[in-house]
Amino acid sequence: MRLTAAVLFALALGLVLTMRQRSSYFEARDSLAALHNSYRKVQIARTDAKAEWARWQEAIRDMDSFKGTFFYDEKTVFRTLRMDLQQIFSQAGMNVPLISYHYSDLEKVPIKKIAVTFSYSGTYGDLKRFLGIVEKFKKFLAVEKIDFEKANAESGLLSLKMTLAGYYEI
Repeated sequence: MRLTAAVLFALALGLVLTMRQRSSYFEARDSLAALHNSYRKVQIARTDAKAEWARWQEAIRDMDSFKGTFFYDEKTVFRTLRMDLQQIFSQAGMNVPLISYHYSDLEKVPIKKIAVTFSYSGTYGDLKRFLGIVEKFKKFLAVEKIDFEKANAESGLLSLKMTLAGYYEI
């Protein structure tokens, strides 16, 4: 009887210890799975960050290749841009309108922007020719905004306010 009690006690003790071990095993397995999931998320975030870094590096290389060719020089931007606008207006057969200039910095890149705003009055065909000249111009000029003020169906004349942007390195 003592032997049976001792065996039963040993079995019960073994069963309790085994259950505790089994519980610890499942806790460790779940913890490992959570760590693995966290690691996978970190890897994805790292890959995304590397891709973002590569895109910015490519943009910086592109910007460097634009300097001097497509961008204006900081020291002569105002004079050169004004002369370029006169050339564009002349090619389009337009008189040089009253122009206002606005300067601003761009975020994350060492480039500044100069926006020029002016009024235009003419036909759609003349506007299209003007925009074609701007598009093919040797310096990078972007049409930022066109606000149509009037369109006369009878005469075919348009009145609008246009903003072009030129860029220069700092």
